[in-house]
Amino acid sequence: MKLPHAVTLMPLQRHRDECGWLAEIFRDDWGQAKPCQWNATVSEAGVLRGMHVHRSHNDYLVIVQGLMTVGLYDIRPDSATRDLSASLEIGSDDLVALRVPTGVIHGFYCHEPTIYIYAMNAHFHPDDELGCFWADPELRISWPCRDPVVSERDRRAGSLAELRERLGSFTFA
Repeated sequence: MKLPHAVTLMPLQRHRDECGWLAEIFRDDWGQAKPCQWNATVSEAGVLRGMHVHRSHNDYLVIVQGLMTVGLYDIRPDSATRDLSASLEIGSDDLVALRVPTGVIHGFYCHEPTIYIYAMNAHFHPDDELGCFWADPELRISWPCRDPVVSERDRRAGSLAELRERLGSFTFA
């Protein structure tokens, strides 16, 4: 499957013993952007969060428990994968780290109760939380749901065309 440029999936290794397991989920020598903020999210089954895009920070996400479909759309005007849509299913059984760079619109549909942690390489700021409606046909994302639970903000999100207009000629890092 082709992913937008600079979106990465990195397999993580579990170290198991009779008590359970431990996994390193981030090391500064892996070459990822250094996080300055960590967040934990719990979503119930049927929840869809997104579609969101950031101008000033990358997301680095690990699912600790559960299963989600991730929808991606590359809105970066100078990207080699501009306008590429992709979706992938990842879960805690996979134990991978997903990196979503600035300029890639992303959303998460939780098939079951899901807990994930994510880091950002710049602090959260509401002005950097842009988005569009999750089911906009221009996104060309095949979601495994028709009527997900979404936040009021995501329910009211405008179209992809409106998001493009809002971003104007912004160049992503």
